[in-house]
Amino acid sequence: MKKSILLAAVLVLGLGMSSCSKCYTCEAPVEIRTSGGTTTEYQEEDFCTASPQELESKEADGYQCTNA
Repeated sequence: MKKSILLAAVLVLGLGMSSCSKCYTCEAPVEIRTSGGTTTEYQEEDFCTASPQELESKEADGYQCTNA
């Protein structure tokens, strides 16, 4: 009986932790055109999500994300 309760508690804890939000620092190049030429600067953004699809979408938009 104790093993069943312990196993259930471990499963609930494990499932709960797998859906936690993770934070990333994302950076994307931005080209700035002036009369003197073109320069590249980087836009930085902190981004937190629990969804891998949201992170993939962010990276598809040109951002490079690393764990914060």
